[in-house]
Amino acid sequence: MQDNKVHMKPPKQQAKRPNMQMPVQQQKKSNTGKTIVIVLVALVVAIGIIVALCLAFCSKDNFYDANSIIGQAPYKTEEEIQEELNRKVEEGMFNISIASVIEFEDGAAPGTAYIENVPGNPYVMQVDITLDDTGEKVYESGGLKPDSYIKDIALSKDLDAGTYQATATFHAIDQDTLEEVGQAAAKVTLNVLN
Repeated sequence: MQDNKVHMKPPKQQAKRPNMQMPVQQQKKSNTGKTIVIVLVALVVAIGIIVALCLAFCSKDNFYDANSIIGQAPYKTEEEIQEELNRKVEEGMFNISIASVIEFEDGAAPGTAYIENVPGNPYVMQVDITLDDTGEKVYESGGLKPDSYIKDIALSKDLDAGTYQATATFHAIDQDTLEEVGQAAAKVTLNVLN
């Protein structure tokens, strides 16, 4: 009887080689991380530049009152308009113009004020109206360029029917820096009919 034993050789153990792909994968991950950081930094810088440009160029446009109309108020005669155009305002001086009585149908309705920044003024004007008895601000305009006016205004507070003594303060604003350089005031009467 023959022995049918099969002699099997144990499998050769292959010498373990270091995995050469591992460092390459780590290097790829490392380069990907650096790329993401660079892209994020570039994105942050780009956003910062865009915000800075918007603030520099948009802030002046948003400062001006959207309700202002270029030109002089239409209630003036030709002689008054010509007088304004011929007048040379001394440096550091400015003229103010507003209706002395502003009438409102009710506290929420607009009233005709004719707030004007005359052509000879070297400054942008911004106007606040405050009630004399309480000091409460009831109107604030945006910037008003020289040679423009605001015909109608709406109060920021719905006043009850009655007559209110108020003060309109004109803030003279440098056209380049938008910084206040002075102010003047005028007494006005607010008549709320209903």
